[in-house]
Amino acid sequence: MTEHLFKITGLRCANCANTARKALEQIRDVSAEVNFATEEAIVRAPDHVGVAQIIEAIKAAGYGATEIRDDLDVAAAETDTLGRARFWLAVVCALPLVLQMPLGLLGMHDHLSATWQLILATPVQVWVAWPFYRGAWHALKLRTSNMDVLISLGTLAAYSYSLVLWWTDSPGDVYFEASVVVITLVMAGKILEHRAKQSSASAITRLLHLAPKTAWQLTASGEFVSVPLADVRPGDQVRIMSGESVPVDGIVVTGQSAVSEAMLTGEPAPVEKAEGDKVYAGTLNGDGTLICRVTGVGRSTVLAGIARLVSQAQGSRAPVQALVDRVSAWFVPMVVLIALLTLLYGGLLLTDWQTGLVRAVAVLVISCPCALGLATPTAIMVGIGEGARQGILVRDADALQRAASAAVVVFDKTGTLTQGQVRLTDVVNVSAGPFDRMQALALAAALEAGSAHPIAHAVRAAADESAISALPSVSNFRTEAGVGVFGQIDGVCYGLERWTNQFVQGGADTITTTTSELMGEGKSLSVLTYDGLPAALLAFSDTLRPDAIEAIKRLNRQGLTPVMLTGDQPEAARVVAAQLGIDDVHAGIMPAGKAGVVSQLMMAHPAGAIMVGDGINDAPALASASVGVAMGSGMDIAMESAGIVLMHNRLTGVPEAVSLSRRTLSKIRQNLFLAFIYNVLAIPLAVSGALSPVIAGAAMACSSISVVGNSLLLRRKQQKD
Repeated sequence: MTEHLFKITGLRCANCANTARKALEQIRDVSAEVNFATEEAIVRAPDHVGVAQIIEAIKAAGYGATEIRDDLDVAAAETDTLGRARFWLAVVCALPLVLQMPLGLLGMHDHLSATWQLILATPVQVWVAWPFYRGAWHALKLRTSNMDVLISLGTLAAYSYSLVLWWTDSPGDVYFEASVVVITLVMAGKILEHRAKQSSASAITRLLHLAPKTAWQLTASGEFVSVPLADVRPGDQVRIMSGESVPVDGIVVTGQSAVSEAMLTGEPAPVEKAEGDKVYAGTLNGDGTLICRVTGVGRSTVLAGIARLVSQAQGSRAPVQALVDRVSAWFVPMVVLIALLTLLYGGLLLTDWQTGLVRAVAVLVISCPCALGLATPTAIMVGIGEGARQGILVRDADALQRAASAAVVVFDKTGTLTQGQVRLTDVVNVSAGPFDRMQALALAAALEAGSAHPIAHAVRAAADESAISALPSVSNFRTEAGVGVFGQIDGVCYGLERWTNQFVQGGADTITTTTSELMGEGKSLSVLTYDGLPAALLAFSDTLRPDAIEAIKRLNRQGLTPVMLTGDQPEAARVVAAQLGIDDVHAGIMPAGKAGVVSQLMMAHPAGAIMVGDGINDAPALASASVGVAMGSGMDIAMESAGIVLMHNRLTGVPEAVSLSRRTLSKIRQNLFLAFIYNVLAIPLAVSGALSPVIAGAAMACSSISVVGNSLLLRRKQQKD
């Protein structure tokens, strides 16, 4: 299966998106998601289904489609020249009809003649409204309904009735102006709505505009020349001058500078860069000059990956949208039925078919489900875009909704609550064997020579600091996850194992006193063993993240329960938890058991649990939680295993993400209330005759704009929880 992304034109309501989706899924083995707010379709098709066939299916449904081939084109906006021409013709034809309305209200009846009204209304009804008719026809062919059906029925009814009166020269008021003005107002509302939606999606546009279009590339002659990014390849060297934006992802070869990564991480403080450090496209170089080796360019950069992630997330569907879709599916048929009953009521019971027709047209026009279709996706678009601006990447709308309702936040300790920079602080001999500190350290460093665990890094760093250059050779090496590493040195079996209470029973008397003292200081312990017996204790310490305490306090204020989950010894874990103010601690948990603990917490808290980890060792636990939140240090794997990624690597990003999720869900609820209450109040008014078709058209346009405008309020700066 291949995934394609298309820009869809001609969508006028949420039911239009459903019509396009149904048309796509009539192709065998094809599945699709069409988002009304983003006007994009994600199509998953087998390899034998070509792009041309997909586009043809969309066009057959009455809509236009263009494949988005490059991530950098995700936010590109197309200009609908023909649509604008139709709109301005409608405006020109509607103005004379609108200007005569105030005269009628003032008792002046110098209206345009019916013939002139027909002349003005006909091009609007025939040519301007043609996209509505086409959309309605395609929807009905697919046995569905949408806004086009309502607009077409309403305006055609008013125009046809007026045409019959004009042709037969019968007495009665004509309603050419109603059909023209309604079409004009609907088109005006769609244009304003489209502009608002573009504003709500501008987070992607801002991201994509960060990277420059050219780079200073090192040529074979040793000179740097400016070339288009399309000519730059991984492995090339580029120069980044002072004050320039970084055009590519790369590794610094020479030079020193401070680079602002605020546009990616939300962190205002520049990051010092020197030889061997990574730089990212879109970031801003400071005063120094850097020469970098290119590792990623164009769509392979972190910037493009973020834009792709944000775009996909904005186009995803929240679980709450399923209810809206079910309501929308029945909404239009119910409105048509209500309009028909209104017409019959006016004609049969009130014996005034003209009044019944006007009221029925008002019902059809004012009931367009645009606001209902925009309620959820626009709030998601703005919320996820705002998160991207703050360095909070949300993988999909489902994660956003789940984070808003969670009751528990589970933290991994090492690398999450702490900085993950483990240091070896103590080496204590606990046996009668010939193991002084240097010998024990050399043996431990030899065992950890091939490991990437933070403990291994700390042991090797301590050996380097102690000038231990020659390490003994290790044979029959093996590692046991969550237990330790083992091997033979000079025919003796050694191991560096995680501390457990079993060593108290088989070790020297000094172990109990020593371990109590070290664990009381919050240190983690490992044991160097020979032939299964304890030889030396190695104590490690890690420092808390500077913002860890503040993050826990803010989560408590939000009503969330923080939980610590760690493989560390219980005594050491409780010391760290006490410093942070965490009461619920699960210590001594093997990596494979963390996911089980998270599942148990979710059973105890049906509202859900958020798991926060580094995205590497904690991947199973992240996947098991309602929402996984990964720190930016494990970015690549985190994007696969977590629902939310904190690019800035700040722990306070967790309460910020929760706050963003809650605010977004609150906006969705507000939007749904506005959409539903609008129709609940408006339909009875239209049935009773309190709303004319023209006023109904204006109100319908305003309802959609109000929903989008309410979603845009998510951009307002919020006070910290």
